[in-house]
Amino acid sequence: MVVVEQSTVIAAPVKAVMEAVNDVASFPAWATVKGVIYNVQGSGVGKTFEWHYSVEGINFLGKSQIIEQTENTVITKTSGDVDSLWTVTLTPISPKSTAIRVVVEYNPPHRFVEALADQVIQRYATPAVASENLRRFKEMVEERVKITEENL
Repeated sequence: MVVVEQSTVIAAPVKAVMEAVNDVASFPAWATVKGVIYNVQGSGVGKTFEWHYSVEGINFLGKSQIIEQTENTVITKTSGDVDSLWTVTLTPISPKSTAIRVVVEYNPPHRFVEALADQVIQRYATPAVASENLRRFKEMVEERVKITEENL
């Protein structure tokens, strides 16, 4: 198992950050690996979606489900070619500022993709890649808040 943890402060209220966390369709816009999210069903606990990522010509498929959600925490379990558990915790710093902490536990589940998944995890499940993803996520959220404020 590989565990990657990152945190930052986003210039946005908790509600706006949580909306972005729940906007699973936006994941490919800020994620390092290229992919698609589809078949999104439900909301909150029980919400599911499928994903397809391509990394260095290797395709990875799977399904994710939100297994726990509060107004400040979302825990999502993924299963498929790479199993993982994502825990996102939001802490309000001020009315317009939120600390976000993301902890991802990766487990390659299946022998036939284990060697490939291990290579991908070693290359992409790193603090540097996680930091870059979180930077892009932060920019996306802050831009959304800026546009919303301009439109008010």
